[in-house]
Amino acid sequence: MAKKIEVDKSTSRSQLDEALIKLDKKKTPLNLDKYFGKIKFGTDGLDYQLKVRDEWR
Repeated sequence: MAKKIEVDKSTSRSQLDEALIKLDKKKTPLNLDKYFGKIKFGTDGLDYQLKVRDEWR
């Protein structure tokens, strides 16, 4: 999600610097390993690719 800083003519450089420092806080990385292998597609990925590409010929 994007964060927004509103700046107008009365905003000083120090106020802008403080707002930018607050934005630099990094989020902890999301561990996606717990989602690996959860979706069952019902077909092999390579077989699907070959079938779809074969339709173009």
